[in-house]
Amino acid sequence: MKAGDPAIPDSPTSQDGDLSLHTNLLYPPGSVLNSTEVSCALSFDVFHDLGIEQIVLAFSGVTGRQKEIREIFGRLVLAPEVIQYRQEIIADLLDNSELVEQITSLLPVIDSLAAFSYHSNQARNNLDQVTWRVGELQGILDCIQGLEKVLSKAKGNLKSQALRNLWVEILNVQAHPVFQNLVKELPGLLSKLRSCASITIGVNLDTNLRPFQAALLSVNDRPFTDQSLLNRLFGVTQENEGIAELHSAPEHTLSDLGGAVDPLMVPLIADLAKVLEKAVTPMVKKLKQYAMLKRELVITLRQGLIFYLGAAQLVRTIQRAGLPMCRPVISGAEERVCQVRNAFNIQLALRLRDKGGENALASAITTNDIEIGPEGQILILTGPNQGGKTTYMVGVGILQVLAQVGCFVPGEEARISLVDKILTHFPLEEKPETDAGRFGEEALRLGKIFEQVTRRSLVLLNESLSSTSFGESLYIAQDIVRALRRVGARAIYTTHLHELAARSAELNQSVAGESQIISVVSSPVDAHPQMTSPEIKRTYKIERRPPLGQSYAMEIAARYGIQYEQLEKVLSERGALES
Repeated sequence: MKAGDPAIPDSPTSQDGDLSLHTNLLYPPGSVLNSTEVSCALSFDVFHDLGIEQIVLAFSGVTGRQKEIREIFGRLVLAPEVIQYRQEIIADLLDNSELVEQITSLLPVIDSLAAFSYHSNQARNNLDQVTWRVGELQGILDCIQGLEKVLSKAKGNLKSQALRNLWVEILNVQAHPVFQNLVKELPGLLSKLRSCASITIGVNLDTNLRPFQAALLSVNDRPFTDQSLLNRLFGVTQENEGIAELHSAPEHTLSDLGGAVDPLMVPLIADLAKVLEKAVTPMVKKLKQYAMLKRELVITLRQGLIFYLGAAQLVRTIQRAGLPMCRPVISGAEERVCQVRNAFNIQLALRLRDKGGENALASAITTNDIEIGPEGQILILTGPNQGGKTTYMVGVGILQVLAQVGCFVPGEEARISLVDKILTHFPLEEKPETDAGRFGEEALRLGKIFEQVTRRSLVLLNESLSSTSFGESLYIAQDIVRALRRVGARAIYTTHLHELAARSAELNQSVAGESQIISVVSSPVDAHPQMTSPEIKRTYKIERRPPLGQSYAMEIAARYGIQYEQLEKVLSERGALES
């Protein structure tokens, strides 16, 4: 047990305190929620460019839970203690598979309480209030007893401060006299409600045997049933057994019938409502003693539980497929590093899993080391189309987001410094209605990045400045990279401007700054290419090296037979050239 962790009590300690759970599963005690010192918002553009929505779907599983996960991924945590707090809960769940299964089975009950709160304001009379309130209390009781059971069973293995605190608080809630009284009385309250199982109606017939009057005779604690075959044969009728077939209400609604209702039913329904209202009125006063027990008692845990169950499930899914996931070490912000061994783009892994299952995932994914630090903090990433440049860069961005919401990250080992913001610049479709044009729009967005960037930011530029001429692109790109070095940011710039990467040493010397500019290459070919074959074997490996430039283009041209000498030979053999 670490210093500051709650002691595991032999018996509950709280008898007279308030009925509430103070443990926040997402933030440790003392954190100021949504403070700029604790977290910062992830912009919509970054959320979209990095494809975070796919990660949200992988976490939530159920449509009704996506909002909670989206809110968590919408804020980058800036406080290392908050990240450690969350990592410890995930580690507890990964170490206790039974705990995950049991909490997962409780989540639908908590979901129902959350949905219940949306409709409780519709209650208009005692009958509505009692039925809603009894259902709510039953849900609260089920959740508290269920959580106590699963946490008590796992208490010897719990290492996280949050889950140990939560277990102690749940024990104290259970020991409270109001809760104990509810445990005793709730079955009786439910029994009274369920005792209204059927009604008996008396109907008067006129001389033509048509119903013209009806009265409510009784409310019964047993439902009517269809008549058994033997009783039909022998003409015997027992209590609560019909003399004819038992009919069910049609599936269509009254609106389907144009709102038509038998006139006799209107006063009967009113009478029934009065009888039931009178029956439950004594229960209203009894339920007031449980006013301290509110649905918020367990609903406040819902977002955290959804998040951690999703995180544990994601880690296990990826690991089952043979790919590594690890708990990152959070390094000091001033180190400005992102160092991960055998990292990969988890978004790509999820997409491939959805297409072909988990079995072939490990063989389909290429892992790469990420090395952003003193040896190079601005990476100019070049390489051919479909060589894995964007996949690598987006993977780095997603990994940073995962680390800064407190999750495990894709890779065998990771050391990551927190960033104060992530800024992206990805190509957009040209908007004809704008006056600036595509290049003007690109320039405008780049300018906004430099209105926000700091030495602790991560900037991801994907084929920026591709909308103008080569000369202009290279000229402006050099200024952008130099400015990033000057401010000291971390950045990855994927580009076809090989000359930009080739000038990395020159750019480092041209301006003072702490961020070293280096050239890295997405190498798509094997070490021993067969020049007789045009097929290119892609490795998707990212290497620190000078850009491939013209040498690679010449190699590809030779493979496809389009070098000048090869083309001249083809033309000559066709007789298409004059002597």
